[in-house]
Amino acid sequence: MKLIPVTFKSAVTGWMKWRKKPMKSSKIQDCFDLLTANGVGISENFKEFLKKAGFFDLPASTKFHGAEAGGLYAHSLAVAETLMVLTQRNQLEWERPGSPVVVGLFHDLCKLEAYEPVITERTKTVVKYGWQHRDGRDQLYTGHGDKSVLILAPWMQLTEEEVACIRWHMGAFDDQEQWSHYTAAICRFPNVLWTHHADMIASHILQR
Repeated sequence: MKLIPVTFKSAVTGWMKWRKKPMKSSKIQDCFDLLTANGVGISENFKEFLKKAGFFDLPASTKFHGAEAGGLYAHSLAVAETLMVLTQRNQLEWERPGSPVVVGLFHDLCKLEAYEPVITERTKTVVKYGWQHRDGRDQLYTGHGDKSVLILAPWMQLTEEEVACIRWHMGAFDDQEQWSHYTAAICRFPNVLWTHHADMIASHILQR
């Protein structure tokens, strides 16, 4: 099957119309309200960046959890909410109270540059859309958790704990040569492990 690349805006609009699940502006505002309610302020410029970059429209994957328009935000929100519950139930201590929301919502910002929309099927009466991995050779940063940190850092002052949690949220799914560094991160910031735990709960239980 030949995949036909299309512009991001037209494909997302077409995909949402086909899926009949447009992202409501109230849900976008709910995201910003969640940050505010937890003592995390973000600039209007950062809000516009998130909207224009596709944070509320892009998928979280092409075939696993959140493999649909809006999947990235849905997954990020699920991780944030799960991490908040884990924090409350296990009396976790953070360097700042709003960290579970910051880490949960923005741990996968790297995926803003990971996928692009394509037309998967076109007939006279039907147009279907999907997603494929982007060619990343023209992108400024590489990596996953580390790339998310680099994308987020210009917009928000992060604690060292938040940096570690976002960087190592993949846990042992990171490259094997990184495992010793992951272990070191857990020893210094135990919430790194809880962040990975929240990510796994969200992606493999809540969103399967």
